[in-house]
Amino acid sequence: MRNRRPAVIPRLLTTAAAVLTTLALLAACTGDEPEEKKPDRPAPEGSWSPVGATDAVVRTDQVGYATAETKIAVLLAPRKADGATFVVERQDSSIALRGKVGADRGAWSRRYPATYPIDVSGLRTAGTYRIRVTGGVSAVSSVFVVGASKELFGQVAADTVDFFGVQRDGADVLSEPIPRKPSHLNDAKATVYEAPDFADGDNLASGLTAVDGAPVVDATGGWFDAGDYLKFTHTTAYALTLMLLAERGGSTSIGNGQAIEGLAEEAAFGVDWLDKMWDESTKTLYLQVGLGSGGADGLIGDHDVWRLPEDDDRASGDGKQFLRNRPVFRANAPGEEISPNVAGRVAAAFALAAQVEVGSDPTAARAHLDAAATILDLAGDEDYGTLMTALPRDYYPESSWADDLALGATELARAGIVIGDPRATTWAGQAARWAALSISADRKGPLNLYDVGPLVDAELHALLQEIGKPVAGVTPEALVADLKARLDTGVAAAVKSPIGAAAPITSDDFSSKTFGWSAVAALYHRAADDDTYDAFGTAQRNVALGTNGWGLSMIVGVGSAYPKCIHHQIANLSGSLTGTGKVATGAVMNGPNASSAFRGLTTSSTAKDCTGLDVSRFDRSDARFVDAPHAYSSVEPAIDFTATALIAVVLQARI
Repeated sequence: MRNRRPAVIPRLLTTAAAVLTTLALLAACTGDEPEEKKPDRPAPEGSWSPVGATDAVVRTDQVGYATAETKIAVLLAPRKADGATFVVERQDSSIALRGKVGADRGAWSRRYPATYPIDVSGLRTAGTYRIRVTGGVSAVSSVFVVGASKELFGQVAADTVDFFGVQRDGADVLSEPIPRKPSHLNDAKATVYEAPDFADGDNLASGLTAVDGAPVVDATGGWFDAGDYLKFTHTTAYALTLMLLAERGGSTSIGNGQAIEGLAEEAAFGVDWLDKMWDESTKTLYLQVGLGSGGADGLIGDHDVWRLPEDDDRASGDGKQFLRNRPVFRANAPGEEISPNVAGRVAAAFALAAQVEVGSDPTAARAHLDAAATILDLAGDEDYGTLMTALPRDYYPESSWADDLALGATELARAGIVIGDPRATTWAGQAARWAALSISADRKGPLNLYDVGPLVDAELHALLQEIGKPVAGVTPEALVADLKARLDTGVAAAVKSPIGAAAPITSDDFSSKTFGWSAVAALYHRAADDDTYDAFGTAQRNVALGTNGWGLSMIVGVGSAYPKCIHHQIANLSGSLTGTGKVATGAVMNGPNASSAFRGLTTSSTAKDCTGLDVSRFDRSDARFVDAPHAYSSVEPAIDFTATALIAVVLQARI
């Protein structure tokens, strides 16, 4: 459970050319579809025949489907319709495909007591289509695209990179897609403080104490973590690792970011801030910039005020000193041990930076390799106990660390090989030992902020193939088996879901975990050269991009229906509230959540009013989706969510 801000609820609320023009997806007008707002992209030309009365809904992937992949839509029916049939129509009303709906998967909700998969995998020709269902119920889908995966998902990848631009802090902010002003310039001379004591949630038990003798820190730049303005080394390193994996080229690489617009520049921006968080001279890693909540001594924290980030540098009044001059907190005292989860993921990010830089800037690559090696050496590798993530730790209660260390060592070994560092063999051995320990923990979840094990399996497998000889501790077969075991767990969960989702819709981080499952399937395919789980991975991407019960894409600006009133201060105060134009393009939402997660939420008095998409008629008794600025349980984006989606769509584009 993420529990991102436990004490904030009452305060912050906190390929033919024609195909390439259809990424916006033209929506059919049916009585039970959510109101749809299309992004500012070209729509298909011409018009489709009018839609008559309907009483059911068909959900499709709003980005579209690759020509060769499995393509499953979902019918939500108000009654049993086991004999229903469907046709797939072209724009000229000709029929591209006919068939029968699949077996009933069970009830979605009381309003929709039956759900049926609609297999349109027979569509192999690029174009635009829609599905019409008859026989017991009637429904017409939105228009969807079939096209080249590189084109469809390459654009989504570029969109997710745009969101990192929205999240920029410091002097080098961007004017698109939402106008920004430089922010938190006072971070250039930040004071380092001891870790706070907390009384209730993230409320302080007492004031802050400066670290005696600590240097002033330049903490400018970096990315805001989510809808707030805190900056965390823990989440930044995770997001940056996935971005650099997407950027890194080569035949054994996960991605090739040269084809993703803006990725190299944005990743470099993130690396620059992570450099500032590591003080090589004192061997100190800084963990966090900003204070979540106040509470003690009348102090006001980041989560206590809904405002634009540029307001903080000139914040005045009682209790606002830590908005104006934000504190920095350390991950370790100089030269002392670093929590292994943080050390491993920061080492991975720096080692990946070295791999990306080695051809263009070998001096920077060497510096990042050495920084990664030093940080990994400072990690504790025994039973560490309570791990450090953020202050308070409840924001990100991570429980695993062997996976982080294994990933750090793996990327160091891969960097060592390309740079020619003789320590590469030692790092490979460390990676194998920690990977074996990670596998022995028997974790069976998807890739996400709390579990990078699937990346370890794939990256270490590629490393062992490159080395070409056994490394004590783990075998390539064991790494593939771990990916497979995870996927078997995901498939078993998806079979029980009426929409085929492996992630539970009643828990936090639904979108991130759903994209994470898609990524695991693609990583398995690459490592095992086996397409057994491709359809499962595609289905998880489909769920995140529209085949969920609410018919929403969980990425702002992507698809035909997506949240427009998100829990994001910049988007709310400086952006468009209509769903088009100046929106936080590429932002990945938390997603649906347990009904109980929305109790007691109130909107900040300084937030702009916004009427979101009303999808309440698709809610279940146990789960809801709320599109409103206060509903962080559904519509707060985060950099870790967005980075997970980025790597998932990059992998999908390369299958």
